[in-house]
Amino acid sequence: MRITTVFQGAQILVLLAVVLAAPALQAQGDPAPKLYRWTDKDGKEHYTDSLPAEAVDAARAELNKASGSTVADIERALTDAERATQAREAAAAASIAKQEADKLARDRTLLSSYSSESELQRTYNERLILVEESVKSARVGIDSQRGSLASLLAHATDRELAGQPVDARTLENLGEAHRQLAEQQHVLLRREAERQALQDERDSLLVRYRELRANPPAEMEAPPPKAGA
Repeated sequence: MRITTVFQGAQILVLLAVVLAAPALQAQGDPAPKLYRWTDKDGKEHYTDSLPAEAVDAARAELNKASGSTVADIERALTDAERATQAREAAAAASIAKQEADKLARDRTLLSSYSSESELQRTYNERLILVEESVKSARVGIDSQRGSLASLLAHATDRELAGQPVDARTLENLGEAHRQLAEQQHVLLRREAERQALQDERDSLLVRYRELRANPPAEMEAPPPKAGA
């Protein structure tokens, strides 16, 4: 009999716990009712249980209906034009950030590649010597082609003065000489442009190298020059 009474008492306690827990479980499952505070196009403030179509994209506050406290502040939706502007600004900012990162990487490479101004100048001067040799070679080729062309023209002129027709082979050689001369002139222009670009690059890097040595950016430290450099 005592065992039955204890068992029944335990059942009552379990049922009581379930009854007491039910409201809490229901509260966890169902979100608290909300109120929406929004302002219409005329500046009038409204409090509604749901959002009308005109307020869906407007700025609003979500309130706890029971306590009246603000749950969330929602900004108005951006227009298509505003989203496009925002995207352009974000792209521009990303581009600037990438440029700055690339510049810093180039500066790091510059400082780590050359221990002194003299080493930088020596490296570029060696490259300039090679380019200068190619310029000289192109000029020699041009002089040679001009000599060949002058010889062919003289031969053709002599035949014309003698009242003889210029043969097809001579005309063909004249055309080929003109073509090769034009090609050599284009080669010379390219080599001279390469030389100028290399000189400009050297001078620009020297200026930047001096700036970095004198005032290195906070993101990096300039390495000390090598002894005897």
